[in-house]
Amino acid sequence: MLCIGILGENLKEQTIEQIVYFVKQYGKDYVCFCGTKKEKEFEEAYQKAKSSKNSLFLVPVYAKTVKYCKNRNLAFSIFIHLGSTKNYEYTKEDIACLVKNTILVVNTDDRRVFPLKLKTGNRLITCGVNHRASVTLSSYLEPMGDEKSSKIQCCIQRNIPTVSGKIFEPQEFSLILEQGQKSVSGALAAITTLIAADVEIGEI
Repeated sequence: MLCIGILGENLKEQTIEQIVYFVKQYGKDYVCFCGTKKEKEFEEAYQKAKSSKNSLFLVPVYAKTVKYCKNRNLAFSIFIHLGSTKNYEYTKEDIACLVKNTILVVNTDDRRVFPLKLKTGNRLITCGVNHRASVTLSSYLEPMGDEKSSKIQCCIQRNIPTVSGKIFEPQEFSLILEQGQKSVSGALAAITTLIAADVEIGEI
């Protein structure tokens, strides 16, 4: 089981939905389970993730889910920071204790991303439409004719570290977005996370 924390008000749910979609469409033998604010549902998802092979346990970061993780000695192998976190009920210290030797996926499209003062050993991957991001896009195609989904050309500009210690080298590939999904930033965060999680992308 790989535990993934997702922080950010505006893109959190969209990014989770896109991760689940990409895993169903392209991931080989992987399965996602999502934690919620309700402890019973969180525990059920956690137990299913623990007992499943190649599972990703997606945890949207709230005060309650941070508490649930602490109580279960869970730490994030990957932590996604998507942007604005106004009115958040937790502190940076609360998150820091769950983020040690972690891969940090940061959305560069939101300048309000606060600088996480976390422990050493964390590895940073930037993503977004910003041309300086490690994972960005080179083109975006709207649906045409009878097509119902958009397509993006994803561009990996730097070596990407994975949780297993491997390196995903620079390259380009196309991805079809979930029908109705218009958040390119969320899609880029999702694919960056899956690359970092060693999820092998199948035929695209």
